[in-house]
Parts: sequence; structure tokens; C-alpha cells
Amino acid sequence: MLTTLIAAAAMLLTLALPTFPDGLSLPILAFLAMVGLAGVGGALRSHAARVQLVFFLPWAAALLIALFVALLRGNPLVQALEDALPYLLFILGITAGRGASRPKVILGSILAVALIDAAVSLWRMPSFDLRVVRSTYTSYKVIAGHLLVGITIAALLRLLTPATRRLRRGLLAAALALLVLAVIATVSRGMMLGLAIGLVAALYLRRPVRGLSLSLFALMVGAVFAGTFWELGEEYLRLGSSSTVDGRVREINTCLEEFLATPGLGRGLGAEIVVDGFYVSYVHNLVAYHLWKFGMVGSGLLTIPFVPLVRAALRSPALIRPTIVGGALSVGLYLVTAASYKSYFLVPMVGLAVGAILTLASRRPPTPLLRRHAGSHEAQPHS
Repeated sequence: MLTTLIAAAAMLLTLALPTFPDGLSLPILAFLAMVGLAGVGGALRSHAARVQLVFFLPWAAALLIALFVALLRGNPLVQALEDALPYLLFILGITAGRGASRPKVILGSILAVALIDAAVSLWRMPSFDLRVVRSTYTSYKVIAGHLLVGITIAALLRLLTPATRRLRRGLLAAALALLVLAVIATVSRGMMLGLAIGLVAALYLRRPVRGLSLSLFALMVGAVFAGTFWELGEEYLRLGSSSTVDGRVREINTCLEEFLATPGLGRGLGAEIVVDGFYVSYVHNLVAYHLWKFGMVGSGLLTIPFVPLVRAALRSPALIRPTIVGGALSVGLYLVTAASYKSYFLVPMVGLAVGAILTLASRRPPTPLLRRHAGSHEAQPHS
């Protein structure tokens, strides 16, 4: 229970942490220490958490190789350690989640953080004219993308809540509505795209025929009203505007040029590039970032631990499998297209959510339908 309480307290502490820290402050150090304690506690109490650690051994090899390359190239050591921190935080988070005795408490704390940050971002908006006002301008915290994590958790907990608990199911439905509204108000193209892809995937996995029918219907409506939707997109989502896209394209192009110069091992941790006269240590594309700093060898090692994670998600109970897969696609897509993979508070939060969800999935008993089906077979006489 102590691991659960420390992990939940660490998540609640993120409400008081800065989005873009300028150095290490006491609250940030306390947060990092709590994540570390929760991760160690989870590994000590749970065999599943220790197995999870073994799965992530390829990350240790990738980081060591990238650090060795950084030392050879003379990359800034402080920046190299900062680059390595998110990977360590994710491992600690998923270990703590897998080792938690009360995974729902951890998921509840993450959902509470997402709801509070969503409510603050909406409350601070002077108006809901999304052509000129965005909640990311009034609350920078929501730009991290943890609202998508909250949506996944709220949908999952609602599915796991019995139909007799109407009040709890109603509150979780209201939480979903608030979080979706906050995502729309962020006017973040990556976040909205992630939400849409995750929803379509969940619908298709739950009921393939209905999901495919709804997708085809949406495509038909989009084709018929393409002009209207494009006008709305230009007005609200800045489609066709190159003000932010061009800078990110230059980042990625410069990053890939660096990768092509050393494709095998990359440029190492702590590498920096000059874009528009500024030194930057990250780009708005996770794939390009990994190729740049880890090369093909390190990037390949970094993908290995996700194989058992995907298998575990696909083997989860049928009731929650669509939500787990849809949520993973939603959050993963946003992380790939944004720079949130460098966030010191989002990365362990995602790790905790993944670990806690996998723990819940492994504990789920057979569904009533399966139990009735099994019982009917037992009642039949042997031929």
C-alpha cells in the first residue's frame, strides 16, 4: 500500500510543479524522489514489476551506447543526463504501477490531476471564441497532453464500474465530457488527431462492423461538406497556416541530416542542433529524435520493450481491450508528434498509467457471459 500512496502523492504533486522548469527546485526534487521510491517499492514487492524491469534492459544498453557516443563527441554532460532522465522516469513509473497493490488509486490520482488541469485551463479562458483564444495560452500545463491520459483512464474506470453504481458511472461520464471539451479548447491539432484516432480504434475493436460503418459515414459526410469543414479548420485549427509547421519541419530536417551523417549510433545523448539561430536539444517528432540521438542501433533497442507491452494489451479482457488499445494509440500519437516525451512529469505519469492498467487487466475475473458459457458445458453429460 505504501508504494501506491507514494505514487499517488507524486501524481498529485504535479499540480504544483512548473510546466517548463528553470533548474531543479525543492518540489521538483521531491517529485523525482517520490517517483524513484515508488518505482523501487514496486520492484521489491511485485514479481510482475521485476519482470517488467527485465523487459526494459535493452533501454539500459541503448542509453549506455548513446552516453558513450556523447562522451566521445564531447556533448554537454548536463544535457546528456537530462536527455536520459525521461527514460529512467518511465521505467520507474511503469514499475511502480505494476507493483501497486491498489492500481485504481493511482489511476484515480492521475484522473484527478487531468480534471483539475482541464478545469483550470477552461476557467482561465476569457471567452470560448477558439479563433483567437486557446486554453494552451491560459494554462500551459495542458500542452503536455495528459488530458488524453485522463480520457483513457475515465473511460476505463467507467467500464469497470458495475451498472448498479449509477452515481459513479455518471461522474465518470461527466469527467469524460469535461476532458473532451478541454482537449477541443486546446486547439491542438496533434491532441485532437490523437483523440480521434483513439476513438475510431476503440470503436472498431469493440464492434468492427459498427466502427467501420461509422468511419465510412464520417468519410462520406467529410466528402460532402469538405468545403465547410476546411473553412472551419482554417478558422479554428489554423489549417493551411505555416507559422508553426515550418519551424517544426526545419527542426526535423536538420535533425535527420545529423542522423544521416552518423546513421549507425547517432549523435549521442546531449546532442544539439541549431534551428533559426537557436540551439535546441529536442524536436517535435519522437521518431526523428531517436534516430538523431540513438541512431538505428539504439532506436532498435528502444523499441524492443514495447513488444511485450503490445502483447499484454492485446491479451487483456475483451471488455477493456478496445479502450486500452485506443488510449495507447491516442497518447502515443500525440507523444510522437509533440515534444511531450521530454516532459519530466508526463513521462512517469504515462508509465504509472500503463503499469496500473496492466495490473488491473491481469486481475480481471472472467466476464459473466464466459462464466455462464463455462457452466453450461459443465452441466452437459459426457457422451
